Amino acid sequence: MDPSYPHQFPKSGQILYGADYNPDQWLDSPEVLEDDIRLMKHLGVTSASIGIFSWTSLEPEEGVFCFDWLDATMERFERAGLTAFLATPSASKPNWLAQQHPEICRVDQDGKRAPLGGRHNHCPTSPIYRQYVRRINHELAKRYAGHPALGLWHIGNEFSGECHCELCRKAFQEWLKARYGTLEALNDAWWTAFWNSTFTAWEQIPTSDKAIDGLGVDWRRFMNDQHVSFLENEMAPLRELTPQIPCTTNLMGTNASTNYWQWSKSIDIISNDLYPLPDDRADGGRRGLHSDFTHSLMRGLSGGKPWILMECSPSSVNWSTVNKLKRPGVHMQEVLQAVANGADAVHYFQWRKSRGGFEKYHGAVVDHAGAEGTRVFGECEEIGRILGTLSPISGHSSPRAEVAMVYDWESRWALGASIGPKPTQEGGDGYSQACRDHFRALRRAGLEVDIISVEGDFSKYKLVVTPALYALSEATAQRLTDFAEAGGTWVTTYFTGYVDPTNRCWRGGFPGPQLRKVFGLWNEEVDYLFDDEKVLIKGAVCGPTGTTEGVHIVE
Repeated sequence: MDPSYPHQFPKSGQILYGADYNPDQWLDSPEVLEDDIRLMKHLGVTSASIGIFSWTSLEPEEGVFCFDWLDATMERFERAGLTAFLATPSASKPNWLAQQHPEICRVDQDGKRAPLGGRHNHCPTSPIYRQYVRRINHELAKRYAGHPALGLWHIGNEFSGECHCELCRKAFQEWLKARYGTLEALNDAWWTAFWNSTFTAWEQIPTSDKAIDGLGVDWRRFMNDQHVSFLENEMAPLRELTPQIPCTTNLMGTNASTNYWQWSKSIDIISNDLYPLPDDRADGGRRGLHSDFTHSLMRGLSGGKPWILMECSPSSVNWSTVNKLKRPGVHMQEVLQAVANGADAVHYFQWRKSRGGFEKYHGAVVDHAGAEGTRVFGECEEIGRILGTLSPISGHSSPRAEVAMVYDWESRWALGASIGPKPTQEGGDGYSQACRDHFRALRRAGLEVDIISVEGDFSKYKLVVTPALYALSEATAQRLTDFAEAGGTWVTTYFTGYVDPTNRCWRGGFPGPQLRKVFGLWNEEVDYLFDDEKVLIKGAVCGPTGTTEGVHIVE
């Protein structure tokens, strides 16, 4: 395979294999903890993520740290030759901290503050929470710097969502000042004269107003920036005390609330969670291509370098409408597909099923009934054996592609904020589904496809495909035009160039800006179809043959 890169985990020199491991849930069962290591070695496990939701186990009360159980786990890992993906525990705030400082709890769009408990419900802006996170991370880095088992910092878990508290509102207003400079510029960008929404003071600006779709896009940008800033705040003490240990956080494919092109600039290794749902009624090839799309996106985010499949289930999940089991051989196929797409590590969620809590019925390597003799454990054992033979390809990514597809979170946000475009089941905007549909067609044609951002280098490719590139700047439109004029082939679709980066419609007709001349067509009207409605096209799709000045078609 080509190209190759330095191995991300040179001590192992192989594709790492493991799971999300939660010894803090079993501290009253030492026999379970000892058996876990035995089973891991039997299975061929070489790594594990630990400590993701363990803050209270590490700091049961403010300033009182308890590392005994984690020390013992790291020692067991060292003896067994396992690589630790040591997590920071910020994804689930301790109740004692939320009780002392309720302002760290996230506020929803209706002004309701999240209760104690749960996960992924802290305010990313809160300086208090950031301070406590840095402190626990500093303690972890200070204690385990130089530990032979430490191979990777796993930052938080599945960052996402938004907070509408007063701290975030004020930070949003300051963010807008920095972006636009003046209220006049902001009002023009958001077209606030519509419905008399003009702002005359920065303090008037809310975090949400569906009547102002430009606000919706900028709010997404701001909240994404806040999460990235929070991430960098987390990593600061780790990079200070353990500069040789890389940092990652587990992404979630095409998650709607995060622009991962921006995240990729901050973390050292791209990692992703993927849960393709096994449904016997679904087209298995379609499901496989769905995963292939996500893997290609991870390759794009990593700049072609290997990445980590941080979470997948060896059997079922517990949160789908129907939690179907994976049929024999399906999970093997999914793991090898990820490795073929450049994954240098494969981890499960979870190693052992918990006895209680929200995910006690989520798939795991070790079932409530035990491990050995079960079908799932046997399949995981076979996967471990095969991965152990594939060390020669670790450090490699997929072959270079001549085709690129643009995936643009900002077009997705702009479509989602606009009232009028027909919603679909895909997050209400259809953007990701359009990209997957075009990706599937390219892959079924036997083409390797890189997924890139709108800021990517188009000149590296012969063909660039931009499905529904709804929000288009003049600069990007010019770069794509230059690519085509230099001999490249640019394929685009409906909903191309409708709005500028602030979600204002381009004047002069669609596609814009100035792309009517490039494509030689004008999108005069758009009609929407009922779910069960179809339009049959007879004869030549492009109308009359020969020379003609214009052809009217229906989009």
